[in-house]
Amino acid sequence: MRLAALLAVLVALPVLAADKAPAATGKTIEIKVTENGFEPKEIKVKKGQPVTLSFLRTTDRTCIKAIDIPAEKVKGFELPLNKAVAVTITPAKAGVEKFHCTAMAMGDGKIVISD
Repeated sequence: MRLAALLAVLVALPVLAADKAPAATGKTIEIKVTENGFEPKEIKVKKGQPVTLSFLRTTDRTCIKAIDIPAEKVKGFELPLNKAVAVTITPAKAGVEKFHCTAMAMGDGKIVISD
């Protein structure tokens, strides 16, 4: 009887553990910061869906050392040289949101949000 109870618990553990697993948070888009600025300069996402923007600054020859995404209330997000860093946003409405360097509002990146 005890063996049957123990087996039932062991069989149920993976199912119980699966319920506690974190949900996926959407897709990840990689954006490089090069001497040419943001690459790509424009990304496309869907309204209401979380998206992780992974930034990798590969040059020190630009003012893009931190970024702002004003519509998403991201300000001064630091971009260390040669180290990927990520920020997750969930755009609330369709349209175009801009992102740029914190220092001089340059770079002219665009997030195109569709329904």
